Parts: sequence; C-alpha cells; structure tokens
Amino acid sequence: MLLKVKDLSLSLKKNGKYATILDHISFQVEKGETVGIVGESGCGKSMTALSLMRLLPEKARLDGEINLMDENIAKYSKRKLEKIRGNQVSMIFQDPLTSLNPLQTVGTQIEESLILHRNMTKEERRTRVLKLLKDVGLPRAEELVNEYPHQLSGGMRQRVMIAIAMACEPQLLICDEPTTALDVTIQAQILELMGEIKRRTQMGIIMITHDMGVVAEVCDRVIVMYAGKIVEQGPVRELFQNPTHPYTIGLLDSIPKLGQRKQKLGSIPGTVPAPGNMPAGCRFAERCRHTMDICRTTVPPMFDIKDGHQSACWLFDEKGGDQDGVVRSDELETALHH
Repeated sequence: MLLKVKDLSLSLKKNGKYATILDHISFQVEKGETVGIVGESGCGKSMTALSLMRLLPEKARLDGEINLMDENIAKYSKRKLEKIRGNQVSMIFQDPLTSLNPLQTVGTQIEESLILHRNMTKEERRTRVLKLLKDVGLPRAEELVNEYPHQLSGGMRQRVMIAIAMACEPQLLICDEPTTALDVTIQAQILELMGEIKRRTQMGIIMITHDMGVVAEVCDRVIVMYAGKIVEQGPVRELFQNPTHPYTIGLLDSIPKLGQRKQKLGSIPGTVPAPGNMPAGCRFAERCRHTMDICRTTVPPMFDIKDGHQSACWLFDEKGGDQDGVVRSDELETALHH
C-alpha cells in the first residue's frame, strides 16, 4: 500500500472559532494507481491535497492518519517532512504564478529538489533539468533555464511546475488541476508523460480536477467529495456507468455527452454549505430531490454497493422498515430515476 488515509479531519480557525473543512475522510492509493478526486469548488479537494503534503497554517488542527508507505506522516516534524517533500511525494499546484519564485530562474527552481535529494554533479543536474523541460513539451530548453517565471506564458509556467514536481520521480504525485492552463494538445502530452512515468516507476497519482473527461481517461478509481466528506468512491468505469449518490448523478448529468442531443444540461440547485455552517445530517440533503426525514438528522455511513464501490446515501440502507422514511435497496432504482 502506497498511501492510506484514515479518518482524516481538518479544522481551520476563522473569526476566533474552528471550522471543520475535512470531516473523517478515508481512502487509499496503491502503487501504480491513479485516483481522481472530483466535486464542486469548496468541497475540500485542494484542502485534502494540502493536508497530505502538510502544507497548512500553524493553527490548523489535523487529526487522523496519513500513512505513506506505512509511515504516519501526519505526526512528522518539519525536518522529517522536508526529506519527503519533493522526493517521495510531490505536488503540482493549481496556480503556477503564485507557486513559482519570481526572483529565481526556471533552471534554479527545477534544480533545487535535485540538490536536496539527489547526489548529482552540477553537470548531471543540468542534463536532468534540460531533459525535464523537453519532456513537458517546452521548446528552447537551453534558453528557458535562464529565464524567470514572468517571462513565460501561463501554460509554460504550468509545465515548469510539472517539471519541478517530477524532478525526483516521486512515489506519490498529487496533481491539483495540473492541466487547467494548457491547451488540449499539451494537456494530452502531459497526461501521457505522467502515464509513462507511472508505468516505469509504479508511481501513484492523485488527480484533482473538474474535468470528468480527464478522470475517465487517466484514472483507475474516483472519489467524489461534497462539503468536506467523501460521498461516493469506486472504480472509474463502474462509477461512471452506475453512479449511485444523487450528487454524483447530478455531476455526471451536467456534462455534455458525445452523440446525445439535449435541449438543456442538468444542474444541481443551491450551493455547497459553508464550513462552520454544516447541516446536522447528510450535507447534500438541502439540494437533493430524494431527501427523507433521516437525511436531515443523521449522517449516512458508507454503504458497500459492489466491488469496492461505496456510497454514503440512506437510499442504500437495507434495513428499510427499521427507520422512518428509509426506502429499501430494491426500491432504489425507482427512487433514483424519478
């Protein structure tokens, strides 16, 4: 097991009070596996990534376990974290302009992790930096190493960020919207590069994205997040073909599909609840058309659907008649499609 996250919770201080951002999330990533994390803005995807990297404010409260190769890095000191960041685990950030140092050249910034984590000569480092720039599709690599971030376009900066993250070929790569600023041809090239490195090194990848097409193309499993909780997860093909949580169904219904003519794409009414103002029961209850009494009072557990497919929805409670307002699982098909 490369990564196992167990009951991870995160609270941040706001206006003198702690607000829960992540609420007991659990998932895992195997070696050589790509796991996608999807959901609306404000659902906790990026905060999950920052928690895994331990890049949080000092007053943040982080509970639970982050087991990277059987080591709980949630309790690591700053010095121990410096040894694994950029080496065993790397992250491609969403905004390259604020992530790159404006006072250092591109070559210096890529070379930094090689100096920290690899015993290489200056010439070997330069050769590696040039190869990385070429691998991510950047032209005139010999000139780019001496240029500064402000001299590059947004797409070029993003590719520099990807080169930095891949410099030491980490065992776990966390990607926060890695191809947002790229055109489709470069996007395909970058995704192919990640796939190639994954096959060669058995690197695990966490892919955070709004692009369900990217998820369908490169991910093995997918995690659906809503308001700081995981509401559904499973193998990507199974989840796309058989979405079970009403939120997942709403997300997929809002995507245009090739060969299908629709007058209007689906949408989910309402907005994601703000941290510190979460409802008592299911956090999606106010926006769900299948809401029952129990949904407003009790948080649903993860129910097993089949073959690693899980859904946190009371529609899957097989007890049925034991609790008021809960439908039996054999009525689910009718409930979800009407």
